[in-house]
Formats: sequence, C-alpha cells, structure tokens
Amino acid sequence: MRISTSQIFDRNIVALQNNQAQLTQTQLQVASGKKMLKPSDDPVRAARSLELQQSQSVNQQFLANIGYAKDQLALTDTRLSTMTDTLQYMRQQFIKAGNGGLSAQDKAAIASDLRSQLDNLVALANSKDGQGEYLFSGYKNDTAPIAFGDHDGDATTPDVYYYQGDAGTRQMQVGPERRMDIGIPGSAAGGGGLFEADQSAYVPADPTLGTPATYPSAEFFNRLKTAIDAIDPATAATVTLPPGYTDPTGYGLDTADAFMERVALYQSKVGSQRAELDSLDFAGQAIDEQYATARSRIEDLDYNEALSRLAQQQLVLQAAQQSFARVANLSLFEYL
Repeated sequence: MRISTSQIFDRNIVALQNNQAQLTQTQLQVASGKKMLKPSDDPVRAARSLELQQSQSVNQQFLANIGYAKDQLALTDTRLSTMTDTLQYMRQQFIKAGNGGLSAQDKAAIASDLRSQLDNLVALANSKDGQGEYLFSGYKNDTAPIAFGDHDGDATTPDVYYYQGDAGTRQMQVGPERRMDIGIPGSAAGGGGLFEADQSAYVPADPTLGTPATYPSAEFFNRLKTAIDAIDPATAATVTLPPGYTDPTGYGLDTADAFMERVALYQSKVGSQRAELDSLDFAGQAIDEQYATARSRIEDLDYNEALSRLAQQQLVLQAAQQSFARVANLSLFEYL
C-alpha cells in the first residue's frame, strides 16, 4: 500500500495532537487535584459524585441547624438557671420576712429587695437571643413576653403583669425526620407554660369595634407581687391574700416553689434536648466524614499514578516529535 507524503504528515499531526491533548489533560488533573475536570470525562462517576455532594450538603445544613439549636438551648438553660437562683434568693427573703420580731422598717427593706428581685425575674423572662429574638414569647419572638400595666383596656381593673406572647413552640429541623423544640412558651391553653398564663384568655384587638386586645395574666409574677405587697407595711392594707392564706410569707414561699418547679420542668427538658443534640451532632459529623471519603474516592486524583502517567506522556510526546522531525527531513535531494 502506498502512503503519500501528505498522509504521513496528516497522521503524524493527528498523533501529536492526541498526545498533546492527553498530556494537557493530565497536567490539568495534577493542577486541580481532581480526576474529572468536567462531567463528560466520566458521566457515571460524575452523577454519583453529584448525588453525594447533594446528600452531604443536606447533612451539613442539619449540622448547622444542630449548632444553632445547641446555642439557643444553652442560652435558654442559662436563663432558666438564673431564674432558679433568683427564686431561691426570694424564697430566703420570704422566710426572713416571716420573723415576727421584724420592725416595719425591716419589712419595708425586705419588700424593696424582693421587688428588685421581681424586676430581675421580669428581665430574665424578657431575655433575647443573639439575633434579638425573645426566648420565651412562643412564635411572637419579636414581642417582649412580660409587661406590666393595663392588660385589657379597662381603666377600672388594676394593673397586672401580663403575657404578650403566644403558646407556640418554635422548632428546628435537626435531622431527616427530627424536629426539635428550641423555644419555651410562657403560656398554654387553660393555663400553664413557663409563666402560668392562660392563653385562652387572649382576645385580639378588634379595630372595627375599637376594642383593645386582652392579654392573659402572668400568674406567677402577679402572685409574687401580691406576696411582696402584703409584706410591705406601706401597701399591706390594700392587699387581700387568696383563700387559705393568712400570712404573706407562706403565700410567697408557695408561689416561689411553684415557679421553681415549673422552671425545673422545662430545664429538665432542655437538658435532655441538649444531650440528644450532642448525639445527633456526633452522628452527623461521622456521616459528613463518610460522604467526604466517598467523594474523595470518586473525585480526588491519585498523584502517584498521575505523575507517573504525566512522565510517560511527556516521553511519548517527545519521542513522537523527534520521530516526526526525522521523517519530515527526509529528501531524495540529499542523495543526489
């Protein structure tokens, strides 16, 4: 079979181009550290890599949610612990106020101290997180949960502590099938929540009738206020204790104990949730490592193999270039 000069040139050019393309491909792989530079290099592996990447992204979002939930619950736990400490101190002051040998001035001083502690409790109840959202307002996390004043728009009713939030419990998706509570509402239907507020007493404002909203009473705060006012000689005459109580000390102690029991109930729940989040975080981190390992097997380059291949391709290209140069220089005129 005869091979023309043009065929020799064409075939050598094609061979050189192929060798150059293979060498360039390997150089790009070495530079990027990836086996596949584009999906068409290996469609099957590329599809599997994309599936793993998507699964890993979802898992990493769960890990981010777990981190946010842990921070939120840690802050909540701290506030609940401080509430307990404050209530413990108030309990001691109520006991001190029961001393029959105290003068009116002594009782007034204790009452003043207790009012300061009650203000501290209100401040703790109105705590915010790092994003400026209230911890204990339910879904209404842009509204301070506890306020003092007119709760129903009726000027004839006395001012009270009332709850402005709702009974909703905020949640966070921390796993494929796990949503966790990250908030504590201050009320519940029929009474309850952290602050013993009856959410069913809430009546929204009606602009057409011009009636204001009616908010539920925050019972724990109002009971503590009643006990404190009954201790203070300046206000004791205006206070009527509930049936069954003749001594403000006993009423204050029972209220403080009930409040602490409610706080302890939610604190126990928060502690259990934090332990579960630690387990979910550990499992999520392990899964993330598994995804990363699986993706590495598919995507990452074996440098030993690639560098060996690169050296081989460079040698082949150089040999092809030198061979072509020798053939291209062949001429009959050299022998004439």
